[in-house]
Amino acid sequence: MFTNIFGNYLVRKKIITEDEFISIKMEIDKTRVKLGLIAVSEKLMTEKQADEVNLKQQMMDKKFGDIAISLGYLTEVQVERLLALQGNEYMRFCQSAVDKDIMTLEQIEGALDYYKKENGFTFADMEAIKSGDVDRVLPLFLPEIPDGPFVDLLAVTFRCINRLASDDISIKRGYTTNNYVTGAVAMQEIVGDYSVLTAFSGDDKGILAIAEAFAKQFFDEVDINALDSVGEFINISDGLFATAKSQEGMELNLMPPKLSKDPVEISGSMIVVIPIFINQQPLDWIVSLGGAPREEQTL
Repeated sequence: MFTNIFGNYLVRKKIITEDEFISIKMEIDKTRVKLGLIAVSEKLMTEKQADEVNLKQQMMDKKFGDIAISLGYLTEVQVERLLALQGNEYMRFCQSAVDKDIMTLEQIEGALDYYKKENGFTFADMEAIKSGDVDRVLPLFLPEIPDGPFVDLLAVTFRCINRLASDDISIKRGYTTNNYVTGAVAMQEIVGDYSVLTAFSGDDKGILAIAEAFAKQFFDEVDINALDSVGEFINISDGLFATAKSQEGMELNLMPPKLSKDPVEISGSMIVVIPIFINQQPLDWIVSLGGAPREEQTL
């Protein structure tokens, strides 16, 4: 997830091109991060020290960590920590960008600092984003909303997007409103002890991205089949939420999903709209508290 969040930011800021971003993504899964790059990134060594160790590796059959320890640059505990970070997505992004001469480590760190300041993130927030853990990432992009079932529903849905649709997802900071007019949309109401509506809305490319990612099939256009795929995804994630809440004694019922290619007005006491990207296509993820769609034109 770090790759998509930060990579899309770099493209929007014209720091790298779309093609360069795609090039990095294509290599990430095959990238083995060098211990020297991690050590420099973690501020445990300077680039000069890492280069010295790399040079000595060419003259002796020893591991980077062993040489760094013998030179007094690292301790055994620090080497163990660096080894644990080799599979980290942030580190793999850095190694891919450096290997392809797209960005230097210094440029990456500078861009991260700008990203941190622009979004008002703390050091701990940035560590959460670097981790790629969806449960740590989501809260950073939510507007101020009260804890409780609303946040639980958002968390379940976000995990489902990642697990059941696509792990090629990115997210931007959400906002609240009392009224939202959709594009093409699939939505579902949950009624009972707690009333809430979940929806996904967007242009044709956005709707098709989540429909195809979930159904694992190609759709020619946004028709009843494509929207039904999105509706089925919502039904599954809402069902998981309702099941979890029923174990806490809450009675909830899922209404049949509603589908529309035409605009629908959603009103509620609090509507959270979170812009997301699935397979690089933008989509609005909407969760409305105490509201229902009005004047919908269902397919």
